[in-house]
Amino acid sequence: MFFKKSEEAVYDWLEKAKSEKVSVTVKDSKVLEKLRMLDLTDGDLQLLKLLRPFVQKEIDIISKDFYNSFYKIEPLRQIIDKHSSVEKLSRTLAAHVMELFSGVIDEAFLERRFRVGKMHYIIALSPSYYMGTFQNLQNSLCRVVFQSVGDFSATERIIRAIHKIISFEQQIVLEAYDLEYSQNLKREYEGGREDLRSAIVHVGDSLTALADQTRETVSALSEHFQSVRASSAKSNRETQTAKAQASEGQTQLERLFSQVTAANQSIVEMGRMVGRLEESSQEIGRVTILVREISEQTNILALNSAIEAARAGEYGKGFAVVSQEIRKLAEETNNAMAQISDLIDKSVNVTSHVVGSLNETTGIIEKGMEESKQTADKFRDIISSVDRNSRLSAEIDKNMDELVGITGKLGTGTETLSVSLEQLKNSL
Repeated sequence: MFFKKSEEAVYDWLEKAKSEKVSVTVKDSKVLEKLRMLDLTDGDLQLLKLLRPFVQKEIDIISKDFYNSFYKIEPLRQIIDKHSSVEKLSRTLAAHVMELFSGVIDEAFLERRFRVGKMHYIIALSPSYYMGTFQNLQNSLCRVVFQSVGDFSATERIIRAIHKIISFEQQIVLEAYDLEYSQNLKREYEGGREDLRSAIVHVGDSLTALADQTRETVSALSEHFQSVRASSAKSNRETQTAKAQASEGQTQLERLFSQVTAANQSIVEMGRMVGRLEESSQEIGRVTILVREISEQTNILALNSAIEAARAGEYGKGFAVVSQEIRKLAEETNNAMAQISDLIDKSVNVTSHVVGSLNETTGIIEKGMEESKQTADKFRDIISSVDRNSRLSAEIDKNMDELVGITGKLGTGTETLSVSLEQLKNSL
């Protein structure tokens, strides 16, 4: 049974520990500070050294049990299979653990812990796994203490010493791990920083060249926009001139249309008058025919009167003279009526030609009026198109002003980008 040994045995463990030779020869102030913080004293090292033979007997079992539990965890098993083997690692662990009970803490002791910490980083053994597996190691060592030491006070002292030395071990290893991690992170940072700087310089050079090219393009665009604005303004002026001319042409056309309409009305009225003249001529012709008929009857009567006057002899001479005069007048009247009838026929022919010409002229005028109306519609379309073009030109001018403003901002932004790139390159 544990803790049943005599007072002499208890005294032997504590007294024997005092005779063990131990040493702490490190000079690093931070390491010494850790020892003071843990209260890891020479007395603790002496107790650990006194326990060394008992640990030595169990170390192989302790190491194998350690890695057997280690090997059950999939990520840890992958690390072992990739970098070593359970047998090899067990031997290494045995030597490493026995060094904790050597009673010596020197630079070599620290260096080996630093190497372990670096190796943990290299093989990607996380601190959480390391801490967890070391708890199993600590349990195994405590079991050796309970089996070997019968005094409660000595057992408590030795277990506290084991806790202290393992805590010191873990601090050194984890500090080395953190240092390696930090250094590697710094190297990666410096490498990334240099890569970033190179990339930024490369991109900066490219952007600078692009900025120069953009500046030239912006300048060319600005000149082009100014040229377009000038052309647009000239086109707008010409458009306004064309609109004014079209408006004037429309006014003249409307005035001409009014005049032609009036002329057409006059010609129509003239046609009606000529028609009435033709009717009058026809009426005169009928009267002329009647007069000719009367003249012929008068001529016949005069002839009959002359015959009767000749029969009357001396008494009919006066009447014969009158008959002769009447006959002469009838013949002259008949001749005059013939001339009048001939003139009326000619007048009717001329009137017919005039009516035909008037009708033809009226048709031409009506056709011209229709074409003038179509031309007026086209003038209105032209003016509407000119108005639309004017509005479009004004919109183009507005957009062109906006483009000029955007181009100016782009040029300013390009200059700012160039300055920022230079500052960025200088800051790296």
